[in-house]
Amino acid sequence: MKEREKNRHFTLMVVPHDAAGRAWVFRIPSFILKNLLTIVLFSILIFSLSIFYSTLLSGKLVHYNAMVSQSGEKDKKIDEFLSDTGAIKRELQSILDQNNELRRLLGLKIEKEKVVIEGSQEESPKLFKIQRVLKSSLKEIDDTKVSFNQLKERVAYIQERMAASPSGWPVYGRLVSFFGYRRSPWRSFHTGIDIDVPYGYPVRATAPGTVTYAGWRTGYGRVVQISHSYGFSTLYAHNSKLMVSPGSRVRKGQIIASVGTTGFTTGAHCHYEVRKQGTPIDPYAFLNLSILSAGRYF
Repeated sequence: MKEREKNRHFTLMVVPHDAAGRAWVFRIPSFILKNLLTIVLFSILIFSLSIFYSTLLSGKLVHYNAMVSQSGEKDKKIDEFLSDTGAIKRELQSILDQNNELRRLLGLKIEKEKVVIEGSQEESPKLFKIQRVLKSSLKEIDDTKVSFNQLKERVAYIQERMAASPSGWPVYGRLVSFFGYRRSPWRSFHTGIDIDVPYGYPVRATAPGTVTYAGWRTGYGRVVQISHSYGFSTLYAHNSKLMVSPGSRVRKGQIIASVGTTGFTTGAHCHYEVRKQGTPIDPYAFLNLSILSAGRYF
């Protein structure tokens, strides 16, 4: 049976249109034809599968490239956002530094020196870093608002105290003797400052208050003493003439006397004292008193 199958042939005849031509006859064994058909069909199947796989792979590559591109864009945006959050943190630190400097100058407590980000940024994912920085920044902003409100209250308090406390010059002139121990013209502790001005120059009150003394006092000559708020008082000595009397209410800048040479003096000048709870303190700081310099006294 196998021998018969092997000896079977298929005849392929090619007949020309021209009758005079010679017909070509091909005898092809059946097993060769079957193998040839199998090869052709298998080749077609392989080709079809390769086209299908190539199309599918191309689609996946396009999708992958799109994902990579989107991922790259996301990473770029995340890096930009991370850079922005870093800039926010630096700005917050700058604000905190300025805030702390103002608090120092105004005599308020310094609660923190640096903006603190909890955790290790080096070991954290970028998005987690951003979340932590933003969360911390929002907390710092809230804390800074509270601190600025405290600063506003402190400034308002100092302004109120300054309006009722000694500030400014009683007369404008050259300082010739300062507060503290001195050797000339007499060896003693000088409880005020001496300002050199011409005889008869007007002396003005450095704060609003009530005149508690206006008259002669040994060593001081003609004196005006004024009581102010918050335990402050001022004294103006060596005057030639007094313009107020005890019990008088005076305003800041009001003329209360004229410069003279009464008492122990070597020439015309204004002796000016500032006292706190009756104790003389250095008047120099009060001559050009500002909100910042006043913070240490209030």
